[in-house]
Amino acid sequence: MQKAILDIDPGIDDALALILALSSPELELVGVTTVAGNTVLEKTSLNARRILEYVGRGGIPVYAGASKPLARPLSTAEHFHGSDGLGDAEIPMPQEPPRPEGIRFLAETVKKYPREVTVIATGPLTNLALAFTLYPGTAELVKSVFIMGGAYLLTPHGHGNVTPLSEFNIYTDPEAAEIVFNSGVPLTCVGLDVTTNPSAKMDRKRYAEMNALKGRKAELASKVARYQIERFGEVEVHDPMAVAAALKPELFNMVEMKVQVLRNNDASRGATVAVKPGEGERGNAKVCVDVDSGEFWRLLISRLSQP
Repeated sequence: MQKAILDIDPGIDDALALILALSSPELELVGVTTVAGNTVLEKTSLNARRILEYVGRGGIPVYAGASKPLARPLSTAEHFHGSDGLGDAEIPMPQEPPRPEGIRFLAETVKKYPREVTVIATGPLTNLALAFTLYPGTAELVKSVFIMGGAYLLTPHGHGNVTPLSEFNIYTDPEAAEIVFNSGVPLTCVGLDVTTNPSAKMDRKRYAEMNALKGRKAELASKVARYQIERFGEVEVHDPMAVAAALKPELFNMVEMKVQVLRNNDASRGATVAVKPGEGERGNAKVCVDVDSGEFWRLLISRLSQP
């Protein structure tokens, strides 16, 4: 069992990722940190607690982190996630408030458990960048980081979803992403190259399969996913795939790359430029370029069906 922190901005697919992590005995979820991204920090922090309390896991602490990107205005995505961030599914509000100082929690936890904690980051990378910057030595103490982020142009699906080149999480805070990619932390990137592969998406048939499952976890997953199914006919399960990569890396084909994050103020803002390391060089990230979609879905459905 590996200790893990989820750094999230719930968000419909973040909710599915958190439910998958809660359903996985491979992970000991020691805490959740929240960041502004899909919606504002107040909502992402409440949403994390709403999810945990709905499935009876309210004992897991939630710490609020950064309320805005390092150097840019926040631009949210409620048009994809509903006005509350959870698909306007009328999930009850939490009994307990989130705790403050998520960035300190990140740094102190990895210091407490050196090289034992895996961080799964499914939102903008602001919290990690601040932890690495404000608490020197933190990056060296992290066991590994799995991010949902980037569009690497390594597959036919590796194009941006904000601009033709840029994925939302990286685009939202490219300055933070640059810090994380240059930190030396062991980094695995689950980007649009695999998450937007049509074979990996939740279509109406897969939604119906999930909706037929029993139990609070499956019920919650169905409630929050319904918003995108009804509006778009599909759900791109970006964030659960990042959790799956931490759980079952054998489901993915990964290549070592040197990744540079562009911080320009034009259409290339947030682009993740990936090139193969030269002879004698090492990359700074493993980038996922293929996934066994069938096995991924069997994993997700089997975990959601567990009590």
